Amino acid sequence: MNSAFARPGTAVAAGILTLGLLTGCDQAQSVVDQAAGAARQAAESATADAATAAIGTATSSALGEAGITLVSPPDCTSDLSVDAVQVKASGTITCVGRTTESQAVRSAFEGSLTPTSCIGTLRIEVQGREPIEVPKIDGCRISQILGGSAEGSQS
Repeated sequence: MNSAFARPGTAVAAGILTLGLLTGCDQAQSVVDQAAGAARQAAESATADAATAAIGTATSSALGEAGITLVSPPDCTSDLSVDAVQVKASGTITCVGRTTESQAVRSAFEGSLTPTSCIGTLRIEVQGREPIEVPKIDGCRISQILGGSAEGSQS
């Protein structure tokens, strides 16, 4: 007889080999799952960074249109829910900065950002001035930042 079960110990060896292969598969799946999680986190972080940078740029632009110059790009932080698959972020982004005249600047955006638009209102407060309300942010989109630099952003 040529069967593995005809020889004592062969079935045990085959069982150990099979168990080892299954354990190896479980470990491989674990590595794949960890890599997928890391990739998802990286995509979410890039989307949040791009959204934050887009609002920083919109803040600087709106201030520039009002004749106000910042010493440096605004420092922005975000509290966003991110969908990296759809490249969409929703929530609040706050930026702070200082004008060349040493006035404190604070902007707040609440809404959503996509590859093609920023939907929400941007409110900018400059120390000693009337607030600037930007109900529609022209040219604001995540894709312009993902393809370029994300200066002045943190999330």
